[in-house]
Amino acid sequence: MSPSALILASLLLACGDKTAPVASGASKGLPSGADVPDDANSKAFAKNLIANPTSNFKPTDALGAKFEYTKLEFRGDNSWVATGYVEAMDERMECAEAGSWAMSPADSATVATMNWTVDKTNCAGRDAGETTRVQITLGNSGISQALFR
Repeated sequence: MSPSALILASLLLACGDKTAPVASGASKGLPSGADVPDDANSKAFAKNLIANPTSNFKPTDALGAKFEYTKLEFRGDNSWVATGYVEAMDERMECAEAGSWAMSPADSATVATMNWTVDKTNCAGRDAGETTRVQITLGNSGISQALFR
């Protein structure tokens, strides 16, 4: 190999792909610490869940005051955050919640049963420690259907 070819080969190797690893919860995949069942459907479901925040989601089907998350985001470290509001009578109170999530093995890449627990809340009528169990169907922009269990 000629000296110029050797130098060119060394330069090409030194200029290789220097992209950073995917950050936790990033849309390109699950982070290594994500706690999801170890099957293809569950991993595909979790990737889609993390990559697509949900807007305008009602986290309960209970009667009473209107409660809605205007934005709900699941993260790759099995945490979630939401902003939204509680509306009772003529008063609308903005609020936020955060917590953890877990899932059972997914039925498909778009359907799985999940539990999510509220760790922090300032929403009227909500308490830390509440758990929601729901079968989720994912669409192109987050949750498209929820069947509360």
